Amino acid sequence: MTDSQPIYIGFNGYRLPATHWPTASASSLLAIHGARSDHHRLDPLLAALQSLGTGCLAGSLSGHTVRSPLPLDQTSLARNLHEALRFADRLGPDLKAVFGHSLGGALAMKVAERHQSRVRTLILSGPALYPEAAFAVDAYGPAFTNAISHPFGFLDSASLRFLSRFDGRVVLVRGEYDGLPAHQHGGIAGRSAGQVRVSRPDGMGLDVYSPIPAEVFDAIAQAAAGRLNVITLEECDHKLFDHLRQHPATAAALAACLCEQMQATTAPQRWRIATDGQVIPAPGTPCQAAVD
Repeated sequence: MTDSQPIYIGFNGYRLPATHWPTASASSLLAIHGARSDHHRLDPLLAALQSLGTGCLAGSLSGHTVRSPLPLDQTSLARNLHEALRFADRLGPDLKAVFGHSLGGALAMKVAERHQSRVRTLILSGPALYPEAAFAVDAYGPAFTNAISHPFGFLDSASLRFLSRFDGRVVLVRGEYDGLPAHQHGGIAGRSAGQVRVSRPDGMGLDVYSPIPAEVFDAIAQAAAGRLNVITLEECDHKLFDHLRQHPATAAALAACLCEQMQATTAPQRWRIATDGQVIPAPGTPCQAAVD
């Protein structure tokens, strides 16, 4: 495996750090992190992908950590999209797949739409889905929160229309405790359940974080029907990368499934990945990914 390569990408008046995970293959994946995070958060998965021959590039979006050259209230979702598109430009014609987690999922859909002639696989991990009004807000803050807080407001996202016509493969990665129906946990349908307590199969209580509305997953599944693959991580909530750090076998198994999907010509499939890395196909769907 080739070591990762830290780089900086310049913007108007500031620079953002990124990491390139090169391989011998020309095909590459752009990875986009979520809110209150940076590109290093993605390292467990990107290192596993690189070891399996998939090259990756991940950059930090402005505003989401104390190390950012711009504070959160001086950047915006639209600026973060501009940054993600610049990261994609860095890969040029080698860009073949886009991965996005949470807020990064909303951006990944926009990047894939802009480069749909090249992108053949779109991987959405616990994806946010925002109304178009959120991209028009000048800066993160109360106005942005208001724009994304209306129940079912995400149905105004143009990304759903893009997904319905995208002819590539869509992979939805989700923790089994993300996308919980808010109305079953004292909340409002069309919004997130948030921090809730659930019962495990063994009867023990568990505090989980579920910020993605159940209906977002439903809307994405409906829009990508016929091209949607689903990978569910057992005993995981929205904090997917905490889970991958705690369970390296799961990170390796997830990378193997994603690599398979980026090469697949088979019908869409569904898997569950246990904390020991065991990949369990859903009934009636074969699973070719194998992890020692």
